[in-house]
Amino acid sequence: MSFKENTDIVFEHYEKKIYDQKQLLEISRALNSTLDYKYLIDAILNICLAQLQTLHAAMYLEPEIDLGIFKLEPQSIKGFELSPDEQNYEIKIDSPLIHYFEEKPKAITMDQILQMEVLNQIPDIVYLRKMGAEILVPLNAKGKINGLLVLGEKMTSEEFLEDEKEFMTTLANLAGIAVDNARLYELATVDMMTGLKIHHYFQTKLKEEMERCRKKGTKLSLLFTDVDKFKSFNDTYGHQAGDVVLIEVAKQLIGKAQRHHIPARYGGEEFCLVMPGATEEEAIAKGEEIRKAVEAMVVKNPNDDSDLKVTLSVGVSSFRPTDRNNKDLIERADKALYQAKHSGRNRTICYKD
Repeated sequence: MSFKENTDIVFEHYEKKIYDQKQLLEISRALNSTLDYKYLIDAILNICLAQLQTLHAAMYLEPEIDLGIFKLEPQSIKGFELSPDEQNYEIKIDSPLIHYFEEKPKAITMDQILQMEVLNQIPDIVYLRKMGAEILVPLNAKGKINGLLVLGEKMTSEEFLEDEKEFMTTLANLAGIAVDNARLYELATVDMMTGLKIHHYFQTKLKEEMERCRKKGTKLSLLFTDVDKFKSFNDTYGHQAGDVVLIEVAKQLIGKAQRHHIPARYGGEEFCLVMPGATEEEAIAKGEEIRKAVEAMVVKNPNDDSDLKVTLSVGVSSFRPTDRNNKDLIERADKALYQAKHSGRNRTICYKD
């Protein structure tokens, strides 16, 4: 090889290094620009798919702090075809695989793992091979492994280069910190029992959305929901059954909400949904969708496994330019909810003067 050819290769190598560093800088800015946990996970996986040119990616994270296991995030599975049992597979934090990554927190291919007697036959590796994993990348935050990226083979079927593994290791470190920050923020703003946003967060976001309406002339609607005869339900079946009902109703609210909606717990069994951009008609339709979903719901009694059913009343109000503060919009939704409960329950009513 001539001196010029050798020099060209060296220059090409450093140009790639500079490009990768610029990419990581942009990725770091993007990951640190949001504290939305679900959006963040989606962003990390999409970056991995694009950078490594693979169609398969998934992420194992700790479902709850100090639970001692990593599980697949349900929305993090991209490309892998997994049965329900495979999706529920757990990797223990004290497993040999995680211990290995604590000692050597960097990307490693499945081929490299299969050459290690200490790892190649452990259940986690057997499962991940069956899943279709080709490269594993530990997420690292504050010196602790807080997740695992699992990636499939390249679309070109080529081997993963050392530069690519280095890139993924650095990316996973950035991702690990971002995920850790988002998890802490979620813990501070989410009601742990229902998964809904807490009251203070609801008030803050509602105020922001009302300000946006005043400045830009956009729409905003608010739903208030209340489980019908909930006090009587608790007296009959007990508070444990009542908690199970609230959790299931909250799941319906969260599941029916769009990505930009804000489902929150106003207090007790009273839940709400802030709907930026929604007209009054759209809010009524959403209220009916949630109400019907709760009406069709069957909840298992934790005391004797019998079937329990509840209904929901919904009140709707929409932003008016004359609204002075949150209280005006909330009062109208609450009055509509009161009317729904006192005109037969299990219905959606929109506030009218």
